[in-house]
Amino acid sequence: MLRKLSPAGELLLVNLLCFGPFAVMSARDLMQSLATHSTTLLYDDRRLYTFVAIEVVCGTLSILLLRARGWRRSDFGLRANFPLTIAGLVLFLVANVSIAGLYLLFKTATGLDLVARMQPVTRTTWPALVLLLAIDPLYEETFEVAYNIRATEKLGPAFGITLSAAIRLICHLYQGPIAPLTILPLGLIFGFVYWKWRRVWPLAVAHGWAMYFGLHS
Repeated sequence: MLRKLSPAGELLLVNLLCFGPFAVMSARDLMQSLATHSTTLLYDDRRLYTFVAIEVVCGTLSILLLRARGWRRSDFGLRANFPLTIAGLVLFLVANVSIAGLYLLFKTATGLDLVARMQPVTRTTWPALVLLLAIDPLYEETFEVAYNIRATEKLGPAFGITLSAAIRLICHLYQGPIAPLTILPLGLIFGFVYWKWRRVWPLAVAHGWAMYFGLHS
């Protein structure tokens, strides 16, 4: 049955499976923020463990689905080594400087400081944080970027890069008005880098550092 699924059907099914739950939670949180006119970002152990549980279950199901469809681990570029780790650190720095510059231009042009409107609340313990850092970056960058770009590469880089960035944005809408200025450009940068390098590890390293500093800012 799975082998008879069309490429478009597979693309839709994998994305719904991997990111449907996060899109629903993100939309719920966004609606709450709009209702209260404030963006409160609560990160506690319950939230982190929920993320991890969803990723383990949905990731496992997606792997089984893709194996049945003929995909192999090597198709995604999951190899990790020291040079790729250094490349990930450089990517983290370049992406953050670029996004900070973009935000500064927006703030200067509009006079709006969207960051000041955010209320991050972090109540995580180290076991929850370490578990999230071990799973979430690889999960997101593998399924969000690598899979979407490889599955749609016949349509050219613009389609796959835009698709992966759009899915990333949808899953992070809970961050409020700041998301289009931070999450969207990050998704475009990561998508472009993957298209050029075809390696997940640098993206996962950069993602991990961004997540760590985001939870400890």
